[in-house]
Amino acid sequence: MIVRETPSSFTCIGQHDHAHISGVMADHWLGVYFGDASRRDDVTLAVYEHDRAWIPLDAEPLWNEQTQAPYSFLDFPPAPRLHHYEQGITELENLSPYAGLLSSLHYTGFPEMAKLAAGREFLQKEAGRQQRLRRQLGINASGQPTLDFHVQLLKFLDRLSLYLCMNEPGADKEHEHPWYKGGIPFSDYFDFTDHQLIQTKWASKTQVQVAPFPFDEAFCVTLPYKELRKNELSDVGLAECFQRAPIQKMQVWITE
Repeated sequence: MIVRETPSSFTCIGQHDHAHISGVMADHWLGVYFGDASRRDDVTLAVYEHDRAWIPLDAEPLWNEQTQAPYSFLDFPPAPRLHHYEQGITELENLSPYAGLLSSLHYTGFPEMAKLAAGREFLQKEAGRQQRLRRQLGINASGQPTLDFHVQLLKFLDRLSLYLCMNEPGADKEHEHPWYKGGIPFSDYFDFTDHQLIQTKWASKTQVQVAPFPFDEAFCVTLPYKELRKNELSDVGLAECFQRAPIQKMQVWITE
């Protein structure tokens, strides 16, 4: 779950809902910037579904006593998180082996994985899966650049979608999340940016400008969320407050 705190509430956004926004962005990615179109459907599926591991975890959020906030994807306990990562990758592999490979490479790229015993075990298991899927899909050294591009595209669209979730709508650059002060991470991989970071800014509470613009047209995304009021949380607890909270929707235009 993505959790953004305000003085009076917590804004909670499901990881799978954020991933869906990434997928909409993938649908609009310009073909001229995509390269090998033969894998486009598999790549788009991977982007849409890369966080499906979080569906059961986000259905019943947990309270972090240390931070006095709901656990977010940044601090969720590693053991159950890694178990669900593995399960989610398997579910995606069953839909598309190539999408499953992209998801596995995405998750094993997190730098904190090697710092934990459970993370090292996860990395070892996924290395075996990746080797098996490379053989199954016939990906050799000549196919590695295309695979690398698809992984970086997933990572970029993931971070661009998170930009909408982790910042207060309409926030100026000074008050953006630290990840985004210099631009969108991973976008300096692309040739069309001259290996510079893509820049974003909130033009209003309902519009984000992206430059350079890698999409086929301006488009609107709809992001579901729940607002948990702190006074209600203290009265009834997280589980009941989360169940009571209505699903609200934020619409944002992505433009040049």
